[in-house]
Amino acid sequence: MENYLTFTVDNHLYAINVKSVLEVLNLSVPTAVPCALPYIEGLIYSRGQGITVVNLRRRFSLPDQVADKRTKIIVVEMRIKADNSGNETVILYGLVADSVQDVIQTYEEEKIEDAECSIPKEFIAYAFRWNENPLFILDFNKLFEEHAKLNLLQTVSSSETQNLT
Repeated sequence: MENYLTFTVDNHLYAINVKSVLEVLNLSVPTAVPCALPYIEGLIYSRGQGITVVNLRRRFSLPDQVADKRTKIIVVEMRIKADNSGNETVILYGLVADSVQDVIQTYEEEKIEDAECSIPKEFIAYAFRWNENPLFILDFNKLFEEHAKLNLLQTVSSSETQNLT
């Protein structure tokens, strides 16, 4: 049994494990980041930490939509191995969702195969049947892989530069 936070993007139901969720925020305008990937909205700050805001509609190659009062930012943390020593880097992401629904419990035996989805399948870890509809569990590694690699490269190169001075 696992607990998931469910949310909608383009009228489809998605979920992420609650273990990765730090908080849910009302939508705020992020600070733009020059030369960012097209789906990166910018940066926001919460509780003294910088959070990279990811527009899920753009990440999934879906049309943009005007935000409303239901639009939320789901703050999640991703842990990635920084090097072979086992050290981890924590990156905070804010996922812009059309709406946030509920926390639900799912069971392994509720998994379904070959559910139809409007986003690239590479971003889906697996699907469940929930209230007679498919519920898609996102694959964090695939979703953030490109940005995380760039972030690690910047972290490594800046620490190498500091070691030289």
